[in-house]
Amino acid sequence: MASRNIRWQLFALIALILNGCVKSPKLPETLIAHHLKYQIEYLEDKAGDIPTKILPGQMDAYYTDYFVLSRIEGFLEQFTLTQIADLRREKVTTMLRFFDSKFYYEGKNGELPVAIIEPKKMDVTLTGETTLIGGLHSERVEVDTGDEKFNIYLTKDFDVKRPNIATPYRSIDYPLSEFRVQLSLLKMVLSCKEFETKTIDSQLFEVPPEYRLVSKEDMENIINSLFTKD
Repeated sequence: MASRNIRWQLFALIALILNGCVKSPKLPETLIAHHLKYQIEYLEDKAGDIPTKILPGQMDAYYTDYFVLSRIEGFLEQFTLTQIADLRREKVTTMLRFFDSKFYYEGKNGELPVAIIEPKKMDVTLTGETTLIGGLHSERVEVDTGDEKFNIYLTKDFDVKRPNIATPYRSIDYPLSEFRVQLSLLKMVLSCKEFETKTIDSQLFEVPPEYRLVSKEDMENIINSLFTKD
């Protein structure tokens, strides 16, 4: 009897482990997304050797319950930088297309996207002061990095869990309607100029098969090389 009980306990334990290993259910074919079009303002005239006036002036972002995707395109549509934040796994995949070359890197849990510079220190203070940015009711947030102070803005007009894991503002629980970020040598402010809610294909958040997996170091080197003339 004792051995039978032990067998049943082992069986129950194995079943519990296997059940815990079951993958999350597949995504639906379509998702409701909050689509923000951000206007890009560059804080310096040049990023490395490249004049910022020739760089893209817009970033598209799609906020859903499962993913947040941001995408910048430029150079006559020959350049695309995409960041896909998996909100359930708290991982960010960086995809880069430059002419016919296509690469991607899948970040580790809690890791910022490749080449995003995070200040060593960041204190954020909610002010309660509100304004309208790109059609979104937005609250001013004071940011102090120790080296500089500036304002960003969050919005509560729509709700997404962990919306900022692809930015240095991960401690803020609401989407950002205006914020500052540095990508490699590129310092910029992104401000929402248009907002809409739409249905999109969930395949948007998948890495196409023609993209080649590279290491974080290789992806950093590739992105940094974009700002040199050589």
